[in-house]
Amino acid sequence: MKNIELFQKFAKTSSTPITANMKQAVVYTRVSSKEQADKNLSLDFQRKTIIEYATRSGTEILEYFGGTYESAKTDGRKEFQRMLEFIRKNKGRVSHILVYTLDRFSRTGGGAIKLAQDLRDKYGVTVFAVTQPTDTTNVSGVFQQNIQFLFSEFDNQLRKQRAVAGMKEKFEKGIWCLKPPLGYDVTKLNGERKIVINKTGQHLKKAFQWKLQGMKNEEILVKLKSLGLVTYKQKLSQIFSNPFYCGIIVNKMLNGKPITGTHPSIVSEADFLAVNNIRKSANKYGVPHKDEIEALPLKVFMKCDHCSKGYTGYIVKKKNLYYYKCRTKGCNCNKNAKDLNNSFISYLDTYAVQPELIEPLYKLMGEKFDTLNLTHDDQLKQLKSQLSALQEKIDNSEESYFITKQMSEETYKKFMGKYSEEKAKILDAMDTCGKDCSNLSDYYISALRFSMKLPTVWASSPVTVKEKIQETIFPEGILYNYKNQAFRTEKVNEVFYHIASLTSNSGGNEKGQTNTKVDLSYQVGMTGFEPAASSSRTKRATGLRYIPKISGSKIIISFGIVTSSPMATILLPPNL
Repeated sequence: MKNIELFQKFAKTSSTPITANMKQAVVYTRVSSKEQADKNLSLDFQRKTIIEYATRSGTEILEYFGGTYESAKTDGRKEFQRMLEFIRKNKGRVSHILVYTLDRFSRTGGGAIKLAQDLRDKYGVTVFAVTQPTDTTNVSGVFQQNIQFLFSEFDNQLRKQRAVAGMKEKFEKGIWCLKPPLGYDVTKLNGERKIVINKTGQHLKKAFQWKLQGMKNEEILVKLKSLGLVTYKQKLSQIFSNPFYCGIIVNKMLNGKPITGTHPSIVSEADFLAVNNIRKSANKYGVPHKDEIEALPLKVFMKCDHCSKGYTGYIVKKKNLYYYKCRTKGCNCNKNAKDLNNSFISYLDTYAVQPELIEPLYKLMGEKFDTLNLTHDDQLKQLKSQLSALQEKIDNSEESYFITKQMSEETYKKFMGKYSEEKAKILDAMDTCGKDCSNLSDYYISALRFSMKLPTVWASSPVTVKEKIQETIFPEGILYNYKNQAFRTEKVNEVFYHIASLTSNSGGNEKGQTNTKVDLSYQVGMTGFEPAASSSRTKRATGLRYIPKISGSKIIISFGIVTSSPMATILLPPNL
């Protein structure tokens, strides 16, 4: 045979680093839960056992990884990935990954088998469990290790199955066993897990009420920020659509079945559904979110009388003119926006208070609010008395726990949780009935002046205020008949409905004087101007509520139909 060395340059070598005789390793330790990591149940023992093995076998340890709690259900663990990156950067230097048991390395079954094979083939690295020694230099050893990986996954799946069954059973009983959403905390009273509403939850409770009043999400976010709760629009939408806040549990384990939960609710079921009806109504035409266009204040709010679809808008750039357009294909109801806005101003004039009605309406409002204020004063006194008594209980509990040490921590937490809920309810009730009712005459005059100037105020206001005025007067929107070029509506706020009724019915006598005092008294008595208590027959019949209040330098006049439509709010400039 010729000299074989002449063929050496044609010989091929393996791309896998040869580590058979190398003993340089990295160490990976982990536990599955934070509780195990905090209590140090096994991390130190794992590390100690691995170091003892490395010393006996003469293996040099290059680096330590893990040392914390990481789930083995996925290989996306932070410390685990940091270890793999170290191996990639030190290719040919690391021969082994030392673990206590193979399930400490991974519980992904087939994924673990593939990863171990890649480490052997690409980097010459062997996964070695010091308590389950296996020789992976032969196919029998590799097969044995693969079986161990599969058993680890099988054990993990069994645990998951038992856990899911237990969670499903609790869900069916109305018990939320996962981490509660924003606005709730988990406490333990007498060893029992309990979900309670925290301070953030009280703010979210207000957010639901603001949404019911017709506020947009942007405004609600600003108000929440002023209370110290900073969140974002998408998160707020998730909160409004989560039935957990009204005491209802929904989870995929329940297979589409809602369950009444045992946790406290932030909002009533009726209010939750009303909020989501508002959200649905705002998006039912599929109009994407855009910056408000001042020239198109009636967009979406105004519907086509022929097809009931909301109008959208567009601009003819060559003419720089805006148009309203029905969204139904082929309806062809296009209208110059400026002309249509002017027609709407004329339509609003029919809901403006006429000068001759000012005096009797002013007197009637004063009489009714005097009665209402007396009721509110009595309620406020009772609530203040309840709050004082409750605060005394809180002070006594704190003294017994912090000073005299007569009360245990468990008892203290139990009573303080109860007292906190009671105090929040009392403060909320005080906020409702304790509105500042001083200078009501100024409020009445401002409200009446607003009604007198209704068309002017709408025309001169920014689009956000225009929309609030529209929603207040016409809670279900308006219809526009393109053929007759006329507006109509099926629902008008009770207050403005009777203003229009009184305006059309009032007339003069032989001396040129109107008899509006008589007409007004009759109309008001029939339709519910009375701001009644919860047991009022008038309130049950009409649901009408009219509440003037102060907000900074602006007067807020709120007209609301409690039972039939959401509250709407109008901000009036101070000069009205």
